[in-house]
Amino acid sequence: MSGCGCAQSPIAVGGRQPTEPARLPVPCPPSRCADSGRAGSGCSGSTRCGSSCCDPRQCEHCETIPLRDSAPYRVTATARSIDPTPYYTIAHTHAALDPVVAQTILDSGTGTFPADDGTHNGQHTWLAGVIRVDPASLRGKPTEVTVSASVHVRNDGSSTACRLYGRFALWNGTTPVRTDLLGPPDLPAGGEDDGVIPPTAVPLADVLAGKVVIELNLETGNDDACRVGPKQWTVDSFVLTVRAATPGCGRSFLRTTCRTCDGAVTCTTDTLDGSTPYAPVPPVVPVVSCQDGCAPARPPCLSTDRGNAIVRGSDGCLYAPDTPALDPSPCNAARNTTGGLLVPRIDVTGIAPGGNTGTERSVDIDVTGTRGCPERWRVGARLTPVSGFLNTERQHANLLAKAGADVPIPESDVVLPEAGVYHIDSDVRYSLGSATGGSGYIIGWLRDETTDTLLTSFTQIAAINAERQEQQGGTTHIMTEYTVASGPRTVRLHLMFVLTGGRISTAEAGGTDSNGATRMRFLKIRD
Repeated sequence: MSGCGCAQSPIAVGGRQPTEPARLPVPCPPSRCADSGRAGSGCSGSTRCGSSCCDPRQCEHCETIPLRDSAPYRVTATARSIDPTPYYTIAHTHAALDPVVAQTILDSGTGTFPADDGTHNGQHTWLAGVIRVDPASLRGKPTEVTVSASVHVRNDGSSTACRLYGRFALWNGTTPVRTDLLGPPDLPAGGEDDGVIPPTAVPLADVLAGKVVIELNLETGNDDACRVGPKQWTVDSFVLTVRAATPGCGRSFLRTTCRTCDGAVTCTTDTLDGSTPYAPVPPVVPVVSCQDGCAPARPPCLSTDRGNAIVRGSDGCLYAPDTPALDPSPCNAARNTTGGLLVPRIDVTGIAPGGNTGTERSVDIDVTGTRGCPERWRVGARLTPVSGFLNTERQHANLLAKAGADVPIPESDVVLPEAGVYHIDSDVRYSLGSATGGSGYIIGWLRDETTDTLLTSFTQIAAINAERQEQQGGTTHIMTEYTVASGPRTVRLHLMFVLTGGRISTAEAGGTDSNGATRMRFLKIRD
């Protein structure tokens, strides 16, 4: 090494590491230092460097010493449900989630934040979980740990969430360490999101004392400012990760420090081999103080199989890969759980091949495969749509007695059991006559009785305009498609007779006679 300063390549200490730090002084180059420091030489006020005086900013010496950084590892940790009251910081009203549901979520299960009854403006529902670590999983004497967490939420509706609709936070006592708001803004019904608390350092003593808490709150009530109503949430895939680091059990590296002649540090450079830059995991210690486990006398035998993820580093230590980074997209089925990486598989429990047809589903799925964890499954599906058929087993309704009035036919009721798009049709049987001559007509329509919604416009069932006696009967068809947001919904036939002149002797419809019947049919055609 020649010259002064960190711009030069630092000296690498090869072979066996020395038991004492290597100290390698670098003399000041003559070009940077003035001549002797004798009186009148012009060196007044400068620093003496060897036998010469020079500008302390130009005169440097550097030394390189071997160090070892810390090895991060995962600490066994859980979150236990506690009273969330101390963490109520958002205005308006508050509600605590049921503790049993909260614990299910904190155990990486699925739970529901129920919608408020609609009487509270700005209502938020809360859960809190105190972080517990297993002291037996700690190695060395760490003073702090790094906490990170993630969770998945879905707005089940029926309203859009208002602006940023909740918070996923980390607390130490009554002090918020992280308060990350949940978005995206105005999440609609059916929308999904992921809350993330990035790795955050907290004192280990505070964790052991039960002061470090994860908090989640979601907007479940009205929000008059946004003009939105109550909403329910499904929460799942909660993952808590706690890590610590063992000082001196990480990688060996070289640290080069350069100082001026008066001892001020001008720069510090860390490298693996004297040239490759390296960012050590703090804290770092001298190699001679490396903790147990870094260099075992009899290193374990490592499989040479290409699938083995554990490798031995150049320092003799064993290195396992970190927890894989997962794409937070809700379409990614892989999840980090407290038990490790989980990739969902097909579960055939409760499925009887060929026996899934029913009013509660629109697709019949057959799954066959050997027991255990086979590599291949045979999956088949066929359409088994929800459907229904009804004959109105009753006498015709006397429409003449209620001329001009809406006459509902309750015997025609059919129930659409679930959300979807339905094809609905009706055969309407009628009888219309005049003994002396007269005119009038019968109309019909279909109505959703659950939501008071008109499904069809008025359809003419029959009409008469006779100068003398006339009697007629027949069947007329009403047909429509109807989209249902949620079930069940009751659909009913309505009839009316309108007199336009003369005298009508018979106006009946909506029942069954010797020549035909009034029928109602529905068929779900898509979700």
